[in-house]
Amino acid sequence: MSRIAALSQDLAELLGLEHPPVGVSLSKTLVTMPAAAVAAQPAGCCFWAPAETLKLQTTPHDHAHCSVGSFTHGLISLHAAASAQDTAALVASGWVTAADLESTPSLPFAPATITYEPLAQAEAPDVVLIRLTPLSLMTLQAACPRLSLVAKPQCQIVPRAFGGRVSVSPGCAVSRVRADLPAGELTCALPASMLASIVDRLRRTTGADRAVAAYAAADRASFTAEQA
Repeated sequence: MSRIAALSQDLAELLGLEHPPVGVSLSKTLVTMPAAAVAAQPAGCCFWAPAETLKLQTTPHDHAHCSVGSFTHGLISLHAAASAQDTAALVASGWVTAADLESTPSLPFAPATITYEPLAQAEAPDVVLIRLTPLSLMTLQAACPRLSLVAKPQCQIVPRAFGGRVSVSPGCAVSRVRADLPAGELTCALPASMLASIVDRLRRTTGADRAVAAYAAADRASFTAEQA
């Protein structure tokens, strides 16, 4: 088992993940290696769930239908995104403002290839995507107390994680519908370079969680026994 595969397994077990972690690799050059055929998608976030089991190599064209997502992934300029028809519809609805767009982070370069794949199969990912429940978010926050909960759009978690920040999104109205994200799940992006450190911290904090959970369970049982 590779080091990345072992870390992926540990991450999933420690957080009790229901879905496998996804590795995202951002390449400045066009990569041509065997991968599953990429079907057209309404936005880049729609590749996240399929990549839990498939290796998908995408190009800027595959992200072009969503101007905001293309901007956050460094594929088009802020001006191009703001002047696009789909963005205009979002602004006109009041969902976002021009100021919101200006404060949204983006990747510092334009990837020629963005590869999404099961983390266990990735060689050198830049970002790790995981789907969290409130319980697994609690567990992760104990290990990463400085994690940030970000606003819309959801896809900004990718450039944030690329920049070294553990970022969690509750989702956004556009992405949740397009990607069919269940109501009880959130999405988190981790800097791949920090993965080993995060797993080490999770090992320590989950042990503490188990200890206090056992105490709470015994304490609760004593109250139940007294009331019986």
